[in-house]
Amino acid sequence: MGVERLLTVVEDARSQGQFVEGSVSAEEIDFLQARSRGAEIRSIAEIGFNAGLSAHAFLSANPGAHVTSFDLLAHEYSTPAKRHIDDEFPGRHTLIVGDSTRTVPEFADTAENATFDLIFIDGGHTYEVAIADLRNMKRLSRADTVIVLDDMLPHKPWGEGPIRAWQSAVADGTVVQKGLFQDGVEVDEVGPDARRGWVVGHYV
Repeated sequence: MGVERLLTVVEDARSQGQFVEGSVSAEEIDFLQARSRGAEIRSIAEIGFNAGLSAHAFLSANPGAHVTSFDLLAHEYSTPAKRHIDDEFPGRHTLIVGDSTRTVPEFADTAENATFDLIFIDGGHTYEVAIADLRNMKRLSRADTVIVLDDMLPHKPWGEGPIRAWQSAVADGTVVQKGLFQDGVEVDEVGPDARRGWVVGHYV
């Protein structure tokens, strides 16, 4: 099994002419796995399941963790990816299908006292969706919850929304930034040659 099955799903989708959305890099996988290890991490949330690579990273790094993914399930390959995740990690993954700007608040309303130890946001790239995801996830956090926001890429069009959303959340006191990363290395700012960029913080 392993991540190879998910990569095969992605390659099969490409060979069939399906649009395959960008995913996480090896450096980001390493970072997410390092963040998810430890006895204190038991409940992880992610916005954006896609091909299941980040969910697989969390679940394989921490055998005691459960992952809840929020995703539109807009891509055909996401369905076989979910099956592979369930085959390898039975009972440890929940997929909530729909628009995260609605499903996250609905989950918070119905899952009494639910909180997550680690939150990874890699969903919609518009400012409106990214800021909604950041603010809505606060209801499912604690003071020690780690939050990671992906696509902090100022030189890419899909990075503009997440960057602006993060800056707004910092400015209005929703989050505190703890680190900015380019391709696995902590930096003061993300450069034009970056392949991946993400930011780490916590809610206030």
